[in-house]
Amino acid sequence: MNIYFLVEGKTELKVYPQWLSHLTPKLSRIDSAQDVSISNYFLISGLGYPRLLDVALVNSVEEINECANYDYLVLVIDSDDMSEQEKVAEIQKFINDNDIVLNPSCQLQIITQKSCMETWFLGNKKVYTSSVGKHSDFYLHSKFYDVSQQDPELMDKPEKIAGSTSIYHETYLRKMLAEKNIRYSKSMPREVVETHYLKQLQKRVSDTQHLSSLKKFFHLCETISTQ
Repeated sequence: MNIYFLVEGKTELKVYPQWLSHLTPKLSRIDSAQDVSISNYFLISGLGYPRLLDVALVNSVEEINECANYDYLVLVIDSDDMSEQEKVAEIQKFINDNDIVLNPSCQLQIITQKSCMETWFLGNKKVYTSSVGKHSDFYLHSKFYDVSQQDPELMDKPEKIAGSTSIYHETYLRKMLAEKNIRYSKSMPREVVETHYLKQLQKRVSDTQHLSSLKKFFHLCETISTQ
């Protein structure tokens, strides 16, 4: 079983290797797609959207077809302010419109991070402070939406806040973690890459109907591990 991961941003390059070491322990990471042998995975970033599709997807499919030894191409993309269905339809349309043909022995799996990867990170109940003082930078965010009790994927953004829902989720995450003296940035995600953090996300998905897009990612990893 060999997997080719094409992810959207740079944060995923730091998080996914740590998570995959726990979720798919039989797979070993390779530095070059051409080095694929047995039970390997290759991970590359599309360096943002729309470059992820316009450049990276096209190049990745060509690379996979040349190697002819990958079982899955896993495309990981933020849904941002679109629904998962809309984002998947957008990708499929791009593939069809550009006559992109993947080696039939390799299966395309699209994972939408709804709204973004930071949305998934919000699912750890243990890092949510339930009683926040009015002096805190997190106070207004906690009053707007309680991600410990409500589905983080369903959190919109306050009307007065500029930017996308994804940007708001990142801001919410940083301020939520700061209440626990945990620093977070896209370039240095720190705590969220750790196994104990991942286990809390697994527990959230298992115990609730929340974070459905993350559940799909966990299910894919389980499928990969059992094949």
